[in-house]
Amino acid sequence: MSNSIRLSERISSIDTIRGFALLGLLTMNLVGMSMPMAAYLSPLAFRADEPLNDVIFSVFFIFADQKFMGMFSLLFGASILLLIERLQAKGEKTLGLHYRRNFILLLIGLLHAAFLWEGDVLMIYGFCALFLYPLNKSSPWVLATIAFVLLAAASYSAGGLNEKMASMDAESLANIKAYLRPTAETLAAIKQNYSGSFQEVSDYRLGLEEEGDSGTIEIDLILLLSSFYRALGMMCLGMALYKWQYLQGKLALATYKKVSITGLSIGLPLAVTAWYLGQSTSWSVESYFAYWGIMPLNILASLALVLTYVSAIILLCRYQWALPFQKRVQALGQTALSNYLLQSLIGTTIMYGYGFGMWGELARWQLVLLMFAIWSLQLYLTPLWLRYFRQGPVEYIWRCLSYLSIPAIRR
Repeated sequence: MSNSIRLSERISSIDTIRGFALLGLLTMNLVGMSMPMAAYLSPLAFRADEPLNDVIFSVFFIFADQKFMGMFSLLFGASILLLIERLQAKGEKTLGLHYRRNFILLLIGLLHAAFLWEGDVLMIYGFCALFLYPLNKSSPWVLATIAFVLLAAASYSAGGLNEKMASMDAESLANIKAYLRPTAETLAAIKQNYSGSFQEVSDYRLGLEEEGDSGTIEIDLILLLSSFYRALGMMCLGMALYKWQYLQGKLALATYKKVSITGLSIGLPLAVTAWYLGQSTSWSVESYFAYWGIMPLNILASLALVLTYVSAIILLCRYQWALPFQKRVQALGQTALSNYLLQSLIGTTIMYGYGFGMWGELARWQLVLLMFAIWSLQLYLTPLWLRYFRQGPVEYIWRCLSYLSIPAIRR
């Protein structure tokens, strides 16, 4: 998420990339808010016979899954360096502020996960930041090397479940294999849990209502570990790209064009291969978590496609194409934390029982329409907010708690 930088000090290309990443996150997050987790991973898990279900899943899997999260992670690492750089230029201390800010971010993530949506990423970001400060003086080549090692670890850890399955008891093995194909009884139970009051949904989210089985816990742990490696790796890569002046858009146009084309030529075939593997194996757990399975291949594809997306957006900024739209997206990037939480607030209010109770009622094509509606709302309201206020509301609270002061928020 966006670190607290004065408007006069902001880098427009970074804000614009962050804004596009925020929009892209919603493509996958809405599925997680409105359907069982298995639907995030497989088109066969939920409402498989609905119109355009397979098409929409395929497009989002190839072009969105892990890609926009990778962009966010990349920019988080760059923003840490940006903040340290600006503070040092003013002769201010950075160590205490860095850890205080990111501890507060971790707490915001904890509250988000406990009371809004369990798919939170802020806790992972706050935790990863603990490891980033000691690396702020490293050379970009060292940072890039660390990034690729961590991303390789993310891919490897994602493929480790198949080996563990060989030593599991029959019940755990059955639970794992059923993870991507929940039964009607399981789906009814999940819907019941999300149809209750705010307190009931929160209790379910916090695991106070029932214990998870060993098989699904195993998958959750693998996904969490892989997410940690992937996020930290992309953050280190973002720090390296910032030091190379890449994210600031200061390199030759030809460089961005070459990276866009190279990333696309590598990432797209890898993503399509992962998708084809899923289609040909009916998205089985065995194919998902093999060492050269769906998830490890998609992690590698995401690295290449993130570089493609970032480079293409920088070219968009350099050529000043669609400038009015760019300005709106840039405003989203300046208020990314507030808008990320707003997406969760809107999505869960629509889906859960204490709101409109639409969990499990919408097909993927209907979620796409809802996604466009939320995008339109945010693209309209955010520039309007920034016309009167210096920061997003949550960014302002984050800044006050971090700096232990109360600066003016009105323009």
